[in-house]
Amino acid sequence: MLKLFQNQGKVLRWTMGIILFLVAGSMIITLVPNVFGPAGPGAADILAEVDGVPVTTGDVEVELRQHRANNVPPAAISMIASNTIDALIAERVLFAEAAALGLVPTDEELAVWIREQLPEVLFPDGKYIGADAYHRFVRQQFRRTVPEFEQEILYNIAISQHLRQLVTDSVSVTEDELKGRFHEENDSIRIEWAAVDSASVRGEVEAKPEQLGAYFDANKLRYRHAERRPLKLMTIGPDAAVSDHEITDAEIDLHYSQNQYRFENPERVKVRHILFMTMGKSDAETEQARKDAEAVLEDLRGGGSFEELAKEHSEDPGNAENGGDLGWVSRGMMDPAFEEASFALQESGEMTQSPVKSEFGYHLIRLDDRQAPSVKPLSEVRDVIREDLRAERAQSDRYSLMERAMTAAEQAGAALENAAGELGLPYQAFEAFSRADLPDQLPKASALVEAIFEQPVGQVFTVAEEDTLYIGFVTEAVPARDAEYEEVSSTVRDDYIDTESANIARQRAEDLAQAAKDASGDLTAAARRSRLSTTTTDWIKRGGEIEDLGSVSALGEAAFAMTDGELQGPVAVGDRWVVFRTISMQPADESALASDGDALRQTLLNEKRTMVFDYFRNQKVRDYSEQGLVVRYADRIQQYLQSMQNVI
Repeated sequence: MLKLFQNQGKVLRWTMGIILFLVAGSMIITLVPNVFGPAGPGAADILAEVDGVPVTTGDVEVELRQHRANNVPPAAISMIASNTIDALIAERVLFAEAAALGLVPTDEELAVWIREQLPEVLFPDGKYIGADAYHRFVRQQFRRTVPEFEQEILYNIAISQHLRQLVTDSVSVTEDELKGRFHEENDSIRIEWAAVDSASVRGEVEAKPEQLGAYFDANKLRYRHAERRPLKLMTIGPDAAVSDHEITDAEIDLHYSQNQYRFENPERVKVRHILFMTMGKSDAETEQARKDAEAVLEDLRGGGSFEELAKEHSEDPGNAENGGDLGWVSRGMMDPAFEEASFALQESGEMTQSPVKSEFGYHLIRLDDRQAPSVKPLSEVRDVIREDLRAERAQSDRYSLMERAMTAAEQAGAALENAAGELGLPYQAFEAFSRADLPDQLPKASALVEAIFEQPVGQVFTVAEEDTLYIGFVTEAVPARDAEYEEVSSTVRDDYIDTESANIARQRAEDLAQAAKDASGDLTAAARRSRLSTTTTDWIKRGGEIEDLGSVSALGEAAFAMTDGELQGPVAVGDRWVVFRTISMQPADESALASDGDALRQTLLNEKRTMVFDYFRNQKVRDYSEQGLVVRYADRIQQYLQSMQNVI
């Protein structure tokens, strides 16, 4: 239980204070407009409002970053953007509902989340990495600014945890539902099928010029050329400016004398405790915990074993079995009240004279040992200092090279190759390409791809991703345009033949199905007359695969519902059109529920909770809209989405 304030002896209390400051400060800037920042978005950028809280184009762009970085086509981006606007409106509604119910987390809860999720990243060796490094980490790993990142956490805790729990806690799974799902997943069927393959009739398609022209005219958007951009790129990789700096003993001595705080062994105590939990308990239960602690304290005073009583009574699951042993702890690692009482003990074996109240409950504490503060000798840390200084020099060289490279790039502009040549850095030039057709030699760094197509043309841009700095220059943007038929004629021909082959195959499959019906459902005889073969499967479940065909799910739910041999289809499965019938069904043995039922029940419960919460969300959006609390600026939304269509 004390792990919140004891991270294996690493995290100090002052680091929590820094995180709290970061979270609280960025929340002010993010959630309360006009406190420290600029006046906020212009009216044209506000697409909707929920009870006065805006949904802006900037909010939408934050959500679209990853899609753009993953080279999602602009046409799809426009559709995703429309859905994203709806999702952001729903999110604002749910957050407003959470706030009205008092479910919005405190700054402390946000800080705890960050600490628990990212301890080794933000606090390596127990030391906070600093605000700049924190900002870089969030940008690189989450593709967010710190305010965006922390607002996302705020919304996640308020909506996905607190509000969702409140809404779905009463959801349960009945025995009938459990058995229904069990049979759905485990019943088996046997199928007889025949198929007409589109590839088998390709040779029958006659592609006349007038047919190809008409097909091209009807599908012009399919062949539209996306915007393309040529690129000049200079790269500073992780090994750039690497040199082996020689560090003298005098430099090590000076660093040691000026930075002894780094090598301090802080005052420590080795303690055990017995915890009587009070978190989440009523006043009466809290009072009973205090009385229980007093009773055990009397047993200790009477000679009882601390270790054995801890095993018997302590409610700290992390160390009760170890006799309450917390190991060595330094100041700043524990709850303040617990820490004050622990460090007040002087002699080994000494116990607190009364139960100590912390935010977790009442503690009985015993001191096992203590160490006075000291400084590690130079001989012990000399090699560590040498490597630290060497790394600092190397990093300094690297930063210096980056600064020179960015300055040279700004001066060179379109002649970026000259800057790369002067500095001896890798340089690449790429002919114009689109998001959907990236050159093989282009580094597949998502932030780089995003910058290429979003940064202004004719300006130097820089992108830092992992250990590499990219400096680029886009000389022009080749606009999107409709393709001429001559440019894509071979592709049009292939697409037309594919389409017509599928049409012929479908018609043949429909003829097969009719012939089988005319033959009293004899699919084998009808297939033989059409020079096709039939296949009968082994027993197969809903999630199974049909050999030489694919997933049974492609045949549709009717395969498991119509089990009397009735003909079904044709159904498209890949490039084939399938006619089939279910020969028989084998119900699953319900005795398996004794071993598998709990896991299946939990899966079904999670699904029901999701369904209930989705309904709750949709209902709240309707309620807020009917009350006039949701305002959509349709003209701005249309203009925003249209601006995306214009670059397709």
